[in-house]
Formats: sequence, C-alpha cells, structure tokens
Amino acid sequence: MTQVISFMRLIAALLLLMPLTSNAFEPLNTDDAGTVAKNKNQIEQYFFTTASHGGGIANTVDVITPGEEYFGGGKAKAFPFTYTRGITENTEASIGATYFASPRGNYSPVANKVIALKWRFAEDIDGKWALAVKPSLTLPGSPQQQVQGLDLAMPAYGFNLIGSRYWDVVELHVNASYTNSPYNTNYLIGGSSTPNRTNTLFFSAAPVWTVVKGFRLALDTGITTSPPTDEPYFTNYALLAAIISASDQLDIGLSYMRSAANMGVVLSNNGISSSRSEIGFTWRF
Repeated sequence: MTQVISFMRLIAALLLLMPLTSNAFEPLNTDDAGTVAKNKNQIEQYFFTTASHGGGIANTVDVITPGEEYFGGGKAKAFPFTYTRGITENTEASIGATYFASPRGNYSPVANKVIALKWRFAEDIDGKWALAVKPSLTLPGSPQQQVQGLDLAMPAYGFNLIGSRYWDVVELHVNASYTNSPYNTNYLIGGSSTPNRTNTLFFSAAPVWTVVKGFRLALDTGITTSPPTDEPYFTNYALLAAIISASDQLDIGLSYMRSAANMGVVLSNNGISSSRSEIGFTWRF
C-alpha cells in the first residue's frame, strides 16, 4: 500500500482556468485568452467531486479547478468560487476560494485562496487570435489544511501563457504554465510523507466546437511534469465538457476528467487513475 500511495502522490494535474471578451471556459482546465469587459463582473460557482480508481483508497490524483488543488486521500466534494472584474479592455483581476464540503475536520473548510491578473497583450484586429499572460498568487493555508490535503501551508505563485485561435464554429486554446508551490516541510501533505514537487510545468490544448447556437462541446487534454533531476515523471489528463448558454449572461457547464500517469491508462480506464466530475454556472453582469 505504501508503494501505491507514493505512486499516486506523483500523479498530478495542475491546471488553470478562467474566462475573449466575456466568455468563460469553466469547467475546462485550459484557460482562454479572453478577459471580462471593462467595468463588468463575472461570477463562477461550481461543484466538483473527485474519486480514485484502480488503487483502493490510495491518494486521489491532485486535481485543480480554477487555481486550486486537492492532495488528500479518498473522495473530495467542494465548491470553487471565482469573482472576476474587468479592469481595462484587455485586463481583468480575479479572486477565488474553494469551500470543501468533504473532507471536514478541525480546520477551516475554505482553502485555495487565489488572486490572479490576466493581460491580453496581443490580438488580431479581426478577432481571429489572441495572446495573454496570467500571473497568480495562492495565499497559504493552515498546517491542518495541508495535512488533510486541502491546501499548502506556504504561499505559492504561478505564471500562465495563453494562446487562442478562433474560427467560425471552432476555437482552439493552448496553455503553457509554471507553478511554484512550496509547503511546510514540518507537516505531512494529505497524510503522506512523500516529498511534494514544488516546481510544476503544465501544457494543455482545448478545441471547443459550437454545435448550435448556445451549445458548445469541448475536449481538453494536457500533460503535467514536476521533475527533480533524477526522477522525472509525467501526468496526462483528458476532459470532456459541455457548455450551455442559457442567455448572454449565463452559462451552465458540465465536465468529466480522468487523469493518470499516461494517456493509455486515461483512455483505457485500466490502471491507477483519478477522476473529477464538475457542474456549475458562470454569470456575467
């Protein structure tokens, strides 16, 4: 069991996500280059549940929703919330946090408090492509949260480079990000003594297809690596999502993600893997 738990600690899917103009792509992991319009607001409220497969009660694969992570064992149920404000025509600022319904214990259920800024620094005059950068800061959690796997007890920071390409009914978004996540080495992480990887690289791509007006389907895939020089490893994920636009102001999103040490396990569902199911809404006002 110790070997299984150690192996599962290596499986990570570090993802970032947020909202061209006011369209949000929650519940994907891959961000798009758009920003919320100047002086406009956006709320993303979602619910996710995680599960591990093929490894008994081994640690759940580290799962990220907008800038947050879970390192604990077994299942988690949580409500990630993000508020975004358009600062200029090409810049937005956001704050987010996650309320964990489970696991629960003698610690605050609110974790993964993230502050981020996205700047769309280049774009086509006809709106065919755009580039953006998004630095972020994650505030530290408590040592008890770190032990349970809800958070890390030291501040973390990240930087995401985002590219988007737009056609008539298809969009393609690509991300390349770096995250530095130190932790309090005096405490376990998610009940495991396996050293955590503090430097993480993440690469992903997500084509999004407008099936009919108001209904989009997306396939989001990516790879994460956080290698020490003597022990590199990779984690792959695949995510299917549907985005239903109930109105110009309201989107409803659903997604299912599976991640594992390689894409073969992800696609075959034969081996140690983890899954995340998510549902929620994005409201612009």
